[in-house]
Amino acid sequence: MQKRSSGADRKKADFVFGIPFFRYWKDPTELRQIAEQKYKTWEDYPINDSPSGWDCSLRTEFNVAHENYYEEFYDDVMAELAEDLGLDGHRCYIDESWLNYYTDPNHSQEEHDHLPGYFSAIHYIKINPEVHGGTIFTNPLAQMSSYMNDGKDYKEYSGMNSETWTPEVISGDILIFPSFLKHRVNHSKTTESRITLAFNINTIKGSSRRVFGR
Repeated sequence: MQKRSSGADRKKADFVFGIPFFRYWKDPTELRQIAEQKYKTWEDYPINDSPSGWDCSLRTEFNVAHENYYEEFYDDVMAELAEDLGLDGHRCYIDESWLNYYTDPNHSQEEHDHLPGYFSAIHYIKINPEVHGGTIFTNPLAQMSSYMNDGKDYKEYSGMNSETWTPEVISGDILIFPSFLKHRVNHSKTTESRITLAFNINTIKGSSRRVFGR
């Protein structure tokens, strides 16, 4: 695992809305090959049907997320996260993991959270910052922020006075954030594929969250 593949070094942890976001980097080559092979295999199947409870359009394997096929790829990330969180003698576990494909201009993901998880993660397996939109996180104090900031001018908007935040990412970036944070992906406006791998994290092995039924 590496911290960053290219560009300027970034802090491992950002505090946005006063909330910690952890950023790591892991070579996505092998996972991208797996994802693209799965897409070719499944392209004639209705995997783009949204899971029960979802209100969006994208291709996803969330319905088999509990099989947790990708857990082993992130042992080093989980060890470093536990250290960064200051978990003395404990570790972090991935409970479930799944691929998401945005391959059509109409593909998007509605605002949602990953409760009752502990932390959740997005690994950007394939993304082109020139044409793909990033993940949009919503300030949990957005209503209060909107009320307090109404009519006020700021030298610049930041994670403390904005209602949303969209981090800049490249392929290989991993963002880890508290599971209660709501986030979404807007329409991609391109046919170039955007692939992410999402997973949920707890400190007790097997404490899988299931927002929707299997």
